[in-house]
Amino acid sequence: MSTPTAKTPQGIVAEFPASATQKRCWFLDQMRPGNPALNVAVRWELRGNVSAKVLEEAFQYVIARHEVLRTRLVEGEDGPVQQVAAAVEFKLDQVDIRAAVQGDPLLRVDAIARENAERPFDLSKAGLLRATLVRFEADRAMLLIVAHQSCFDGYSIGVLGREIGIAADAINRGVEPDLPELPLQYGDYALWQQEYLASGVLDEETEYWTAALHDMRYFEIEPDRARPAVRSVEGAQVDMDLPPDFGDRLAKAAQARGMSTFAFGCAVFSAALQRMTGESDVSFGSQIAGRNDVDLEPLIGVFINNLVLRFDVDPAKTFAAHLDQARAVVTGALSHQTMPFNQLVQVLNPVRDAGRNPLISINFNLQTVFMKTQEYEGFSLRSSPSHAPGAVYDMDVAVIGRPTGWQMNAEYQSQLFEAETIAAFLDLLAQAFEQAFAEAEAPIATLPLPERLANRRDRSSRALSRVEEALAAHAYVAEAAAISDGTETYGFVTPAPGTTVALETLPEVLMDHLAQKLAEADMPRGVSVLALLPRKQNGALNRALLRPPAQRRDAARASRRAVDPEVAARIRGIWQELLGLEAVPDTASFFDLGGDSLLTVRMLTRIREAYGLELGIATAYEYPTLTTLTGAVWERLNAKAEATPAEPDWRILPLRKDGAGVPLISVNNAATPMALAQDGPTPRKATCVRLFEGDHGLDQTDRSFEEVARAYADLVREAQPEGPYLFYGNCVHGNLALETARILHAEGAEIAGVAMKDVWEPGYAEALLKDPKMRKAEKWQALRNRIRMVREGEMSFWAMLDMYRVARKTGIVHAAEALGLYNRAHASDLEEEQQRAISYLSKARDAYRPAPVDFPVLHVVTEITPQGSGFSPSIGWEKVVAEGQLKTVHIPKVSVVGNKRSGTEAFAREIETFLAERDAAR
Repeated sequence: MSTPTAKTPQGIVAEFPASATQKRCWFLDQMRPGNPALNVAVRWELRGNVSAKVLEEAFQYVIARHEVLRTRLVEGEDGPVQQVAAAVEFKLDQVDIRAAVQGDPLLRVDAIARENAERPFDLSKAGLLRATLVRFEADRAMLLIVAHQSCFDGYSIGVLGREIGIAADAINRGVEPDLPELPLQYGDYALWQQEYLASGVLDEETEYWTAALHDMRYFEIEPDRARPAVRSVEGAQVDMDLPPDFGDRLAKAAQARGMSTFAFGCAVFSAALQRMTGESDVSFGSQIAGRNDVDLEPLIGVFINNLVLRFDVDPAKTFAAHLDQARAVVTGALSHQTMPFNQLVQVLNPVRDAGRNPLISINFNLQTVFMKTQEYEGFSLRSSPSHAPGAVYDMDVAVIGRPTGWQMNAEYQSQLFEAETIAAFLDLLAQAFEQAFAEAEAPIATLPLPERLANRRDRSSRALSRVEEALAAHAYVAEAAAISDGTETYGFVTPAPGTTVALETLPEVLMDHLAQKLAEADMPRGVSVLALLPRKQNGALNRALLRPPAQRRDAARASRRAVDPEVAARIRGIWQELLGLEAVPDTASFFDLGGDSLLTVRMLTRIREAYGLELGIATAYEYPTLTTLTGAVWERLNAKAEATPAEPDWRILPLRKDGAGVPLISVNNAATPMALAQDGPTPRKATCVRLFEGDHGLDQTDRSFEEVARAYADLVREAQPEGPYLFYGNCVHGNLALETARILHAEGAEIAGVAMKDVWEPGYAEALLKDPKMRKAEKWQALRNRIRMVREGEMSFWAMLDMYRVARKTGIVHAAEALGLYNRAHASDLEEEQQRAISYLSKARDAYRPAPVDFPVLHVVTEITPQGSGFSPSIGWEKVVAEGQLKTVHIPKVSVVGNKRSGTEAFAREIETFLAERDAAR
């Protein structure tokens, strides 16, 4: 432990080195600050009677007991360190939805849980844990807990649950919690780990892992969509319930083969991956608890480590033979589990790619839930299924045993895969378990592929075959092979005897040849010439050893830029200092020279301090050599010097710049959406888009309503380039919001929904005015509304009178204008330009008839809209919005006048429920 220095903030009482896993968490947070994929979300169902005050005190007790829950991570001289605060403030948030929710309250609970889980943590602030109590029935509530992975792992869930339950029970009874003193704190473990790893114990581990993963090709599943250059953390989840006897059959089958259920699951999972991809060299990640000492078991903290498990899956072998082989693989990995994953990455030094995790693309775990049901006097705590706030891996499959049964959960990157593909894989995995249980002597190749996966394999195989056949047909080619990473293919050839062109020009010759033989969609990214194609012992092609060149086109461009010698020298000096080298080759990779994740962060920090440039870690991956990096820095410096401050775009008005959940886009209205963004259970980002402002903006020449909406759709794309989009609009602006959403939806954008207030469907309004009885009812309703608005200060008396011809004929309004009591230039209390814009939009709206809408619409109808006999509940939208997509809700009043708000909290809650129901219906 280090003694806090004079520079240490007040309240910090101890400083320890960061553990290996904390260092990785810190690095990932540096790559993407506030990364939600690093949040651990937990749900516990609370039954019985226990007050929020008691629960809050229980959390405070446990936080005081575990230093790691009062810890922050900051950068020290040699990387991140953890600092312990003497105390942190903890407040249990509370949400009561018992009176506000119609339908299934658990949908609303799920929405609250998801938005809470996505809220980021600031690692530089101590206290990386929060909790919310959501009461949804008289004696039932959900306790939603979110902790950062740098201080919390899966095993910690059980520790926290047990201690919270014991503490709450004791506080309820007015006694001290019966919990033994902790033998040590997490900082003590981190200090021990640092000394242990520095003692040379990793030499044997390094030898083992270097041999086990030698020449391992990066294993991944071909995605449904193109892989982005920088990986996303946007995730989704597919679940599947397993048969009631699954747990018993798993235990019995594993015991019969003398292996753990985890090893059995890994064998079955690797077999399923082989069938899905056709690859025999299968690798994936898994996590081990890392609590190898009894003194670590009662601690909260992050002890897990990533293991890379590599299997040679021969589809001709039986499941039984593969299970026996897999047992040895898992046993070997577990015997060498102390090698920290970040150091394994440093030792193996794979090619860095901002679009991929190092070494691990797919992850797997098989376990029972950490939190057991606990009964106390008057209440109980039980585990409830949760979700991951973000996707760490391309696909992460967990086979989990709960008191209610076994289930498979697959979390996946939604930017890469469609839900149907992941669901098909779970079907395949379930069938693989069944075959391993019942037909272990059957070859793996007999495991049937679901139709969707079979079609994917056939498409990929046909594409590679076309490339290989076209290459092999060329006179200069002796042998050809092609590989695919799911988004692009790459070809390899050996030259034929007697080839008359220079080998360095052969790739260009072959690419020209392929362009004449293949469709554009089948063209490989490039072709490389090899002396020999790699073969296995049986003579078969070993595609696992074929790797396309890592250099990107952007990096090649950067290497040709003329760089200021002073900039190049300064960056070279930074590399020399950090890497401890006297000379740095221009074309050597930072990582090949000994750079690791921590040195990468420090290098980018030095560049930021020197030039004021904020470079993401992805930049170091994209430009790994000294030449390419200095080129990238020089280009950004030039762009920074040439840039002139841009005038803020008045058309895009930020209302709230941060918040969780789907951002809210309002059309021509600021006050109400700002209140909606702030008053909900979880704040959300909000923006107002407008094309009319004073004397500038969209000219008011004759246009159709659709043409106006088209202009708004283009503006929305500028404000938020990609969906999902959540719109708000009231009255004519609601018509405009709906038509804008319809245009974007027709272009393929995802529409989360349109929330609108008191919006008449134009065709319905026209038909209503033709009915004398209904027209009279509407007029009386309008008069009552205006009288109410005058009484409540929302409209002036003179503005109300000016709306009626009889008042204008008497001359009273003219007299008021002459006396300076009223500005006749205004037909209302709005500014003249505002009134003119609304009149312009209303005229276009009245001639417009909306096309059918097939996305979610929430229509809030207030007391200003006529209701009752003869009036449509949603004033006409039932015939426009597709069945099941329209939800109409009555809230007596929604208004924002100055600092006075009415109904905005209820409206915000309805929006959250509406979004939760939309997600559940997917």
